[in-house]
Amino acid sequence: MRKLIVKGREIASARVRTGGSAQEKYAGEELAKYLGKFGIPEGDDLRIDVHVDPALPKEGYAVRPEEDGTLSIRGGGPRGVIYGVYGFLEHYAGTRFFMPGLEKLGEGDVVVDEAYSFAPVFEQRRCDWPCGSVSPDWCVKNGVNDPLHSTIPDEMGGNFRYVKGAFCHSMAQLAGVSAGEQPCLSDPEVLKRVISNVREILKEQPDASILSVTQNDNGNYCKCPKCAAVDEEEGSHAGTLLRFVNAVADDVAADYPDLVIDTFAYMYSRKAPKITKARPNVCVRICSIECCRSHTLYDYTCWANRDFARDLKAWSAICDRIYIWDYVIGFGHYVAPYPNFHVLRDNMRFYAENSVRGMYPEGNYNSPSNGEFGELRCYLLAKLMMDPFMSEVEYYALMDEFLEAYYGAGWRYVRAFLDWTCAEVVNAHLMIGSMPLDNIPGDRWLPMTETLDGWWDKAEEMAGDRVEYVRRSRLQWTYMKLMIRPDHEAAVRLYEDLAKWQIRVREGADWTVIHTDLEGSFPDGK
Repeated sequence: MRKLIVKGREIASARVRTGGSAQEKYAGEELAKYLGKFGIPEGDDLRIDVHVDPALPKEGYAVRPEEDGTLSIRGGGPRGVIYGVYGFLEHYAGTRFFMPGLEKLGEGDVVVDEAYSFAPVFEQRRCDWPCGSVSPDWCVKNGVNDPLHSTIPDEMGGNFRYVKGAFCHSMAQLAGVSAGEQPCLSDPEVLKRVISNVREILKEQPDASILSVTQNDNGNYCKCPKCAAVDEEEGSHAGTLLRFVNAVADDVAADYPDLVIDTFAYMYSRKAPKITKARPNVCVRICSIECCRSHTLYDYTCWANRDFARDLKAWSAICDRIYIWDYVIGFGHYVAPYPNFHVLRDNMRFYAENSVRGMYPEGNYNSPSNGEFGELRCYLLAKLMMDPFMSEVEYYALMDEFLEAYYGAGWRYVRAFLDWTCAEVVNAHLMIGSMPLDNIPGDRWLPMTETLDGWWDKAEEMAGDRVEYVRRSRLQWTYMKLMIRPDHEAAVRLYEDLAKWQIRVREGADWTVIHTDLEGSFPDGK
């Protein structure tokens, strides 16, 4: 049994009192449930008030021992009050919500000796890792408000609401062109058609927060004289796009004052225009697809990142609502190591420092899990989206807590593998399409084979009931060994493991499709 101590007074029992909304009641029920798990009985020694306080930031919260001897948990809105309860459990009780079904309650007394408040930096926090985002419960506990694989019920705070069916690459739908082309953005008939289709969508989804008017996923931008002249004047192909999107936003602003129109700064449109500024109800989503993940985004010695950092700062000067579509894994080799953990915190902080308001770190949205560190990356990214200004010590403490809970007593050997791979790529350029041996060449892996095998062997030996999780993450090392030294029998076993865990090997390809680099090691036709 744990003790609850508030301002030096040991509490014999506690009773939770909430406001009348469904979200306040849900928050109160969650708090009472966890107090019960701590062994703190229900009773009248302490009253805990859980309620919405509109004076706070909408998703922010404050926990405070009051002068009248009560304890209050206040949230600025429906999600804020729920976040307040989980924030209380994390901050004061040491509770952690690692993965669905894997939580740590914390140890020792729950001591509330001073007030604590917090508000998320980013207004939109998207997660597409199925290992976490399939669970609304996990999303709410970790501050994810825009999960790809589930819908958060209203009583649990609800979702950040993108228009359904128009999250990205929406020009095909809105302008009536094929997905392999782009419309002429100087054609008034195209603008008229897009506005008409936007309004039809909004009739069906009037409560949407944000609607995407974004280029299709190709480089076939219009080169007609009118579009070319605007792009020349603006110094960027984003010139025609932003003027077009501004016109759509102007048309709907009066009828939908809370709606945001979203567009891309992606590939050919990533560079900010010289003249046109985004309307107040326009969001620009900047995509980092060309960037390097072994160096920080603000490392101006990295050729792949310096232009992106310049573009982000330029957009920050002309747009009040910037979102980021980030890329945090290797999409051609889900199973191979992708050693970017040393830059995740720095990059998230860099985004926050440059006025970014929404985050989508795209990951392995294809598989329930993967053979690398998908679960760890999912958890850390959720925490970083809530608090991009956490210290390096706090970041690695979260990492170690997760590794211990997820992999068992031998977790330090897993951490040793992770640290070695991250150290090996600091002089390379880690791109989303890199081949695994581009990042760490075979002549660096080979001398370490015995050591790396030993680390994974010890992790398995000490894992206890977590051994399946160790074995699944070990697949990344098996994958690399097969790239260096093909082995038919080992390849068959890997194939069987990929099938067992339903792990896709690359974006859009399930476990039955193996990259050509491994063809010689796998059964014929597989």
